Amino acid sequence: MAEIREMIGKEVEVTAGGMAYRGTLIEVTDSEVTIRTALQWVSLPASSVGQMRLAAGRSTAVADRINVEPHPEDDDGAGG
Repeated sequence: MAEIREMIGKEVEVTAGGMAYRGTLIEVTDSEVTIRTALQWVSLPASSVGQMRLAAGRSTAVADRINVEPHPEDDDGAGG
C-alpha cells in the first residue's frame, strides 16, 4: 500500500463508517481525513476510516459535464 503522504493530491477511495468515498486526498491529520469529491469537500473522522487506497481507473459516479436538452414541449416557437 502506498504511504499516505504519497497519496495526497491523488484520487483515492476511502471506506469510513460503512460508506465508500472517492475523491482527491487533501489532508490527513491525527483526527481527520479530508477529500474533495466531485460534488463537495468531505472531512471524515480518522478513527472511522477503515481503508484508504489509490483509486483505480476513472470515476463514473458523476459525469464531468451535464448537458441539458430543452424539452420539446418547452419550444413553442415564440422565441422567448
